[in-house]
Amino acid sequence: MIIDFSALALSPNEARAARNFLGLSQAQAAEKSNLPAHKIKRFESGNYVPDAQFLNDLREFYEGEGYDFHDDDAPGAKAKARGDVFPAGVVGKTASAAGETDGSPSENQGKPARPIASKLHHIRIDPSLSDKQIDAIFECIEDNETSLTAALERKLSRGVLFSTSIDATAQAQQIAIQKLLAENGLLFAKLLGRAPVAVPDGDPIKLAADAKTHGELLQAAMADVQRATVHDDKEAQARRKGRAEPVEVLHALVG
Repeated sequence: MIIDFSALALSPNEARAARNFLGLSQAQAAEKSNLPAHKIKRFESGNYVPDAQFLNDLREFYEGEGYDFHDDDAPGAKAKARGDVFPAGVVGKTASAAGETDGSPSENQGKPARPIASKLHHIRIDPSLSDKQIDAIFECIEDNETSLTAALERKLSRGVLFSTSIDATAQAQQIAIQKLLAENGLLFAKLLGRAPVAVPDGDPIKLAADAKTHGELLQAAMADVQRATVHDDKEAQARRKGRAEPVEVLHALVG
């Protein structure tokens, strides 16, 4: 399915070009504009059409930061028209400052960095999902990615007797990391209208303790993420927000 952005106040290419021209990451643009980061990310990917108010607010923010959408003489305007994308923080700097050299610093000094061509690819989101459900799923994906970034930087703790093996806490943390990846995989499947893991009734901890198969254990582990997003379960949402650092395997699986 091809989405027509021509009638909108802003296109994904224009939004991306403006953000990169200003040297902002998606997270920085969201923070400065007070607009949802997941909407900026989804809109720039070209697979999501946000509401008109969001588009107008995003356009006004970029214009307020000094970007002119109508000035053909503005740096990068021709590249923007082609759909080219500039790496964040590169436009307006020299190639050598951006770390792009050909071995002759004097020759590269003052040359603008080259744009990177980009193509938009579209996915068809399950039409049975409401806007609220879609937003909740993407917000959860973003939260999981933030948690993953922090978790992947943690140092491994080793066992006392065998320095080559990781201890129980590190094993639980590794399981928790894999669970976050599994949750995001499940959430993306939900967006596409697929349901590889059912949502069981009951308390996840008890379900995990009573599980007889790998499938039942996986259902228990993935129960809260589905209840909190697709089913808007307030108790599941509260449990996810209150999750503590996993210290043992069962907690890592279903905590």
